[in-house]
Amino acid sequence: MKILSFIIVNYNGMDFLNGLLESLEELNTGYGEKSAVNYKKSYDSVWEAIFFDNGSTDGSLEFLREKCLMNTNLRLIESKTNTGFCFASNEAARQAESEYLVFLNPDTVIKTKNPDILLSFVEEKADSGDRMGALGVKTLNIDGTLQFSCRTFPTIARQFYESFFLAKLFRKSRIFGSYFMTWWDHRESREVDWVSGSFLLIKKELFFSMNGFDEDYFMYSEDTDLCKRLKKKGYKNYYFPDFEIIHLDSAIALRDFANREKGIWKSRKLYFEKNHSGKHALVISFLCFCGNLKRAFLFLLLYLFTFKRKNIIRSCNYFKAIKSYLSGS
Repeated sequence: MKILSFIIVNYNGMDFLNGLLESLEELNTGYGEKSAVNYKKSYDSVWEAIFFDNGSTDGSLEFLREKCLMNTNLRLIESKTNTGFCFASNEAARQAESEYLVFLNPDTVIKTKNPDILLSFVEEKADSGDRMGALGVKTLNIDGTLQFSCRTFPTIARQFYESFFLAKLFRKSRIFGSYFMTWWDHRESREVDWVSGSFLLIKKELFFSMNGFDEDYFMYSEDTDLCKRLKKKGYKNYYFPDFEIIHLDSAIALRDFANREKGIWKSRKLYFEKNHSGKHALVISFLCFCGNLKRAFLFLLLYLFTFKRKNIIRSCNYFKAIKSYLSGS
C-alpha cells in the first residue's frame, strides 16, 4: 500500500513534466522510519503517480511511456482523444492504490519534500473528529510570489467585482477582495470554501462517495463544484500553508488564451446552473461577457497609446473568446 496517489492529467505538457517528475522523486528523501504517520500505518512506498494522457501530440506521451518503464511508481493511461480534465481524473483515480488522492497539475513542482508535514495535518484533523473534505496547499508563482489557491464560493456580487476590476483595485478589501481572499496573508491554516485543483488532496473513499468530479465540466470550475458538494454534505475544506508547490499558472492552457477564457466562462455558467438557478447563470454569463469586453477594449486602448504588440494580441484574444463563446464553437 502507498500513502499518496498523485493524479496528473497531461495534454501536451512536455515542457513541464521533467520538473514535476524530479520533484516527485525527491519526496522519498524526506520520509523517515519514525514518521508520525508510520506510527499508525505501514506503507511500502511514499507515493505513486498515475498519468492520464489526453491525446498529446508534443512528444510528452512518448516521454511518459519511457519514464513509466523506468520507475514502478509511475503508471500511464492513454487516450487517443482529449476527454477533458474531469473524465480523465476520475478514470485515473479509480486505479489509485492509496488512501489519499492528490490531483496535481502537470505544470507544477513540489517544493516541500517531506510528505509527513502534509499527512500529519490530515491525520490531526481526523483525530480531532473534523470531517475533512478537500485540502489545498500554499501555491507560489515561479518568482516566489503567492498564488491565490484558496477562495470563497463565487457569487453574482463577486463576479461583478472581478468583471469591473474592483477586485484588483481594492485587493485588501474584505468585500471586493473576498473571492480570491486577497485581504488575507495566507500564512496560517484555516477552513475555506474551496481550493484549487492545481493541488487538491482528498480521501479516495470520500472522493468516490461524491461521485468524483462532475464530468459535465470539461475543464475549470470542477474543483469549485466538488468543494461545494462536500460543504453541503457537512465536510470542511482546508488550506494548509506549510506544504508548498510552485505552479506555472495555466502555463499549458495559456498557449490558447482565447479558448481558456471561453472555457472559464462556460464552466462558470454551468456551475451557477447546477448550484443556483438558470437565472443566476444568465446573469453570470452577462457579467463574464462584460468583463471580457472591457478587457478587450482596455488592451486595444493600451496598444493605441504604447504600440506594444502584447497588448493587441491580448485584445484580439478577448475578442476571439467572446466570438467563440457566442457562436457556440
